[in-house]
Amino acid sequence: MVTEQQRLTTPDDFPINWEKPEDAELFWQVDQMHWPTGMSPLQATMDLPAFIRGFNLAAQELRMPFQSVEFKVFNHYAYRAAVPLPPEAMPTRMQEMQAAMMQYIPGLLERWTTVYEPEVRELNDETLFGNYSEMSDRDLSTLFERIVAKRERSGQLHFLAVLPAGGSVAFFEEVYGNLFGKPKGSEHLQLLQGFPNKSVEVGNALWHLAAEARKRPAVMKVLREVPPSEARAAIEGVEGGAEYNGAVDEHTEKYGWRAKDFDIAATTWHEDPTPIYALVREYAARNDYDPEEEFRSLVAAREAREKVLKEKLAGGPVEMFSQALAFAQQYLPVQENHNFWIDQQGTCVQRMPTLEAGRRLVAAGRMAATNDVFMLRYDELQDALRGGAGDLRELVASRRADLAKFRAKAPPAEFGLTPPPSDGPEERFFGVKPPESADPRVINGHGASAGKITGVARVILSLDDADRLKSGEVLVCPATMPPWTPLFALASAIVTDHGGVLSHTAIVAREYRIPAVVGTKLATALIEDGQMITVDGSEGTVRLES
Repeated sequence: MVTEQQRLTTPDDFPINWEKPEDAELFWQVDQMHWPTGMSPLQATMDLPAFIRGFNLAAQELRMPFQSVEFKVFNHYAYRAAVPLPPEAMPTRMQEMQAAMMQYIPGLLERWTTVYEPEVRELNDETLFGNYSEMSDRDLSTLFERIVAKRERSGQLHFLAVLPAGGSVAFFEEVYGNLFGKPKGSEHLQLLQGFPNKSVEVGNALWHLAAEARKRPAVMKVLREVPPSEARAAIEGVEGGAEYNGAVDEHTEKYGWRAKDFDIAATTWHEDPTPIYALVREYAARNDYDPEEEFRSLVAAREAREKVLKEKLAGGPVEMFSQALAFAQQYLPVQENHNFWIDQQGTCVQRMPTLEAGRRLVAAGRMAATNDVFMLRYDELQDALRGGAGDLRELVASRRADLAKFRAKAPPAEFGLTPPPSDGPEERFFGVKPPESADPRVINGHGASAGKITGVARVILSLDDADRLKSGEVLVCPATMPPWTPLFALASAIVTDHGGVLSHTAIVAREYRIPAVVGTKLATALIEDGQMITVDGSEGTVRLES
């Protein structure tokens, strides 16, 4: 790990063009947790800038210890950098942040439920249920301006919820360490698990779909014999099939505004339910799992652990511990619920009017396919809707080729001028680089969910290949976001390249009580598909057994 500020270079085949010379003096880190394979030009220029403006509004309100956080897209990959405050301003800002946090942390979950989430859902609904086909081009253009403004507000609400939630965990960890000593692995974070949240709710709803499929032998036969992409059409023609597809439709209306990527360009489950049929097929093959019973067991284990710890503090600082714990227990539902409504649905709903714009550009002979619209920049989309002319097909082809070229490369993890190392809340979410293992057969990471298991590794680089994961295998992937949650009920353990102990992967692995090692940085490169490995979620190691 770099301990002094150093100038980091980038590979010759990953050119960096600085918009401002001062940007080169910042420390830039790639964000492959949210965008592991890069992003479309429209995502990079319409959604991302608005969302980050919202982030910085929230950060100022919470008096976070930096001037701003910048996100820039280099060669289709998102990089983040914090613009630091002058050193002499930091003591005052830290005091201001602590005061702001103690205003926002108490009652955070209730504020999310009664204030933030209803506003976010209203913002989403305004976009989702628009009658775009009847709008003029000018009106559609104006709608995009409103969408950008709404996305900025969603970004602000996102971080007014998430930043205090992360702060509450940092406070809890400090209190826990002072009272009980340094925890082993993530044992203390298991006290934050076992609360209802949207990510697990979606997985449970899929289990109910699987149970419905098992009641219909003809539907089950199709699921076993027909590829998931063809399952819907095949099921429609068998006994009970129409009713079953209707149940899937109800699921997609409620939960289908999600996609494999946080990108406007990514096809949603609402449009193509193939991932649902693939997961139902795997779930239906198991009748030994009851998600609701598993949840009750998780809650009981958490409550028993709480009781033991509070009894140890009897006559001591039990009230302080209880308060810190109650604050931190807001983290899970806030983290996963905001993700469902803001990061997933909030991104996906922008896709609907964008597809309408794409259809119009195809009809006008300017593009070959509707989805080509995502290869445009936001200013180019607005120009097209406001009277612009000319053939866009060559531009689209060039952008697609460029995106494919850089997706075939591994982007540099960091560049610019490095800061001193830290282990703050951001690092707990994104994960710091673990120490290199002296044993070539051991991969170090961060122990995110306790337990140890040996199993067959299934290396999955994209959610498109999720149907390759079979029950009992170890999921090895770059990172997971909420659309991956249903896979946790199949996997015996999880190993990721990216993420920290407060990441989505870590949270959900603890919910499903399976071992997890996150933030290895290189698991998908070193672990072979089908290889036997041992995952130790307490020690944060992965051993290659074969």
